[in-house]
Amino acid sequence: MKETNNLFSMKALPESERPYERCVKYGASNLTDAELIAILIKSGTSNMSSLDIARKLLADDIASFKGVNKLKIMQYPDYVKYEGIGKVKAVTLMAAVELGKRISLSEIKDSVKYDSPSTVASYYMEEMSPYQTEHFYMLALDSKNRLKKRIEISKGTVNQTLASPRECMIEALKYDAVSFIIIHNHPSGDPTPSANDFIITRRMKEAGELLDIRLIDHIIIGDHTYYSMKEENDII
Repeated sequence: MKETNNLFSMKALPESERPYERCVKYGASNLTDAELIAILIKSGTSNMSSLDIARKLLADDIASFKGVNKLKIMQYPDYVKYEGIGKVKAVTLMAAVELGKRISLSEIKDSVKYDSPSTVASYYMEEMSPYQTEHFYMLALDSKNRLKKRIEISKGTVNQTLASPRECMIEALKYDAVSFIIIHNHPSGDPTPSANDFIITRRMKEAGELLDIRLIDHIIIGDHTYYSMKEENDII
């Protein structure tokens, strides 16, 4: 969608309603989601202000994501479908969302305890909940349950990912892991394990035992919820 030079001026709005002026006067934390997006968009079209475009962007739902939360899963083609959002504005919004994710993750990274399913799940939930396909990670740990390396083993479809115990063990040996955690997401939002999830867990545990590398947990990430096989005593 091409951006036009005949832009609707924000100056047509009363000064008290202009996002830039409100941000300077009241601070960014006091702006609405639409106002923050309008600042990133900067300019409108011949018949819409940047605030109008922002409100329209927030009005539609994508999958189960609503409002500003859906920006976490939006990609470039999703943005440029909207009138007034071209390449530059789409990339600006994508960069802002990614920066927000990284700031959020960096704040809790050092507090993650890898022997605590809840803290591991909380950390990876921020990243994995929005995924629309299954991603499977292995977390290689040292003798003190500290993270040595996170390895992405595979990406799958909306309801299946292929995880090879052989590949996981190769990675575990490469990073001299003493133990490991496997973690993947369910795009449906329901973290309840499938029959295949239990099969994968058993195979990973057996493969690790052959090499004296202990499987600590298999965590499944849903929509801001999780299932830990350690907590549920599914790993014996």
